[in-house]
Amino acid sequence: MLRSFFIAIVFLAMIGCGEGPSPVASPADSTVLEVEGRTLSARRLAPVLESESGDSASVENAVRNLVNRYLILADAHSRGLDETREFQLYAYEREREKLQTLWLEHILAQKVVIPPDSVEEHYSKLGTMLIYSAVSVWERDSADSLRQLVLEGEDMNLLAEEHSINPMERARQGRVGPVDSMEVRADDTRMLEGMEPGDVSRVFALADTWRFLRLDSIYQDSVPPLPEVRDYIEARIAGRLRMAYKDVLLDSLRQEYRLEIDEPAVELVASHFIPGSMEYDPFTPEEEETSVYSYEGGGRTVYQLAENISRLPPVEGTNPSDPSWVKGYCRLLGVYDIMGARALEAGMDTLPEVTDYLDDRLSDHLLDIYYAEVIQPRLTPGDNEMMEVYEEHRDSLVVPETRVFRVISAAGEDQLDLLASTLEEGGNPFRLTDDLTLVESLLAPGESSLTRGMYASEIPRPYSDMLFDAELNETVICSIAVDRVLVFQPVDIQPPRPATFEESYDEIASMLRADKEEEVVSGLVDSLSSVYHIEIDRDFVESYIHAAPPSQDVP
Repeated sequence: MLRSFFIAIVFLAMIGCGEGPSPVASPADSTVLEVEGRTLSARRLAPVLESESGDSASVENAVRNLVNRYLILADAHSRGLDETREFQLYAYEREREKLQTLWLEHILAQKVVIPPDSVEEHYSKLGTMLIYSAVSVWERDSADSLRQLVLEGEDMNLLAEEHSINPMERARQGRVGPVDSMEVRADDTRMLEGMEPGDVSRVFALADTWRFLRLDSIYQDSVPPLPEVRDYIEARIAGRLRMAYKDVLLDSLRQEYRLEIDEPAVELVASHFIPGSMEYDPFTPEEEETSVYSYEGGGRTVYQLAENISRLPPVEGTNPSDPSWVKGYCRLLGVYDIMGARALEAGMDTLPEVTDYLDDRLSDHLLDIYYAEVIQPRLTPGDNEMMEVYEEHRDSLVVPETRVFRVISAAGEDQLDLLASTLEEGGNPFRLTDDLTLVESLLAPGESSLTRGMYASEIPRPYSDMLFDAELNETVICSIAVDRVLVFQPVDIQPPRPATFEESYDEIASMLRADKEEEVVSGLVDSLSSVYHIEIDRDFVESYIHAAPPSQDVP
C-alpha cells in the first residue's frame, strides 16, 4: 500500500493530535501550504513541525514529505480517482459515521441527566443476585417452539447453545450470572419481573429479535460501602438512561422521517449474498439503482446497501443472505443515515474535528487507490528479471520446515471436562470430533482433525515454539483462553528445503517491488512538482527551524 511505503509522507495522523503554540503568530486557519488548490492550515501543521523544532533537516524533511503527499493527491484528483462511485460512497460513509456519532452524543448530553438521589436509591437495592438462562432468535415462531420445548422438559441450556443468535449466549449455553439484579439489562429486568426460580417467561419482542428467559436461582449477597462504588453506579445509571433514551430517539426519528423499507428489494439483496460470506454476486445495473429504503430527504440503493454490508466485520450473527437480518439492518442503517442528515442540518460538518477527520481518512483512501492504479502497475517485474533474481538468491530462498498436525479444540466447561477425562484415561481426543469443537480455519479441505501444512510463522508465539519443538506424535496442549484449549499432535514433519522458482515467485516479486518502489515514486514526485503549483509559507517554516528544540525550557 502507498501508506506503508510513504511512512514519512503520510504522517497526517500526527496532525491535529495537539495544538501546541507556534513560534509564528499565524492565525490558526491561515494557509501555510497549498498544492494545486489543496491547502493545509497553520493549526494542523504546527504540531508536526513543533516536534522537530530547532532541527532544520527534520523540519525541511517533514515539509518536503507533506508536499510530496499533496502532489500525489493532486495527481489522483486530476485523474478523477476521487470522482468514482466507489470513492464517493466511501466519502459519504465516513462522513455519515462521524456526523451521526457527534449528533447522537450532543443530543444525549442535552437530554440525559441523572436524577437527584438516584445513586443512593440504586445502592439500597443492591445485593440480590440472579442466575438465569436466555434464548434469543430471529423469528417469533422459532422462539415459541423453543419455549414450548423447555416447558416440556427439554434442556434450555443445550437449546440456547444450538439455536441462540447471540454468540455469547451460545458460548455460555444461555447462562447469565450470577449478576446483581440492579445490573441486569433493562429488557431482561422487565422480563424477569415477578418470576420465581424455575419460571419461564413469555416470549418478548426486542428490537429485531425474540427472546425468553428462565429464572434459575436467586440469593442475597453483601455489597461494598457506597463511597467505593458511587462512581461506578453513576456511570451505570447514566449508561442506562442514555440507552433508554436512544431507543426512544431512534424510533421517533424513523417515524418523523418516515423511514420505509422495500421488502422485494431486501429479498433481492439477500439473494445475492453468498451464504456464510460477506461477499455478494453482481447485480444488474437496473438492480443496483433499485431503492431499498427511503426517508424524507434521502435513502439507499441496492448497490449502496450491499457495499456497506460487504464491509462489515464478519462477526457471528451477521447474516446478509437472510432477508430478516437485512431488513433489521436497514432499520438500523436507515436511522444512522437520518442522524447524519440531522447533523448536516445543524452545520456539524464544518466543525474542525469533522473536517480534519475526513481530510485524513479520504486522503489516505485516495492514496491507496492511487497506489493500486498508478504505482503498482509500474512495479510489476518481468519474467527474465524474476529468473535473474532467483538464480542470484537461490541459495537463500528456502521453504521453511512444514508440519501437519492433528488438532481439536475444547470450548466451555463441558468440553473441557470431557477432554480432561479423555486425556487422563489415555484416550484419543482426536476421535471426539462430534463432541468437541473443530478448528476449521486450520483444517485441510475435507478433513475433520488434520491441518494443512503449516509454517511456524503462521502461528503466534509462544505456541509456535511449543508446536515446532514437539516430537512427531507428541501431544501438545495450548491454553488460549480461560475456557478454551487446543490440542495438537504433529503427524508429519518436512524439514526446510530449497525453494523452486514457482515456490519463491511471490517472495522474489516482493523483493523487486520493494527495490523499485522508492525509485518509481521519487521519479513520479519529481515530475509532478513541475506540473502542479506549490506555495509554502516560508516564514512559518523558518520559525520552527530557528526555534528552540521541544525538550528545552524556553525562558
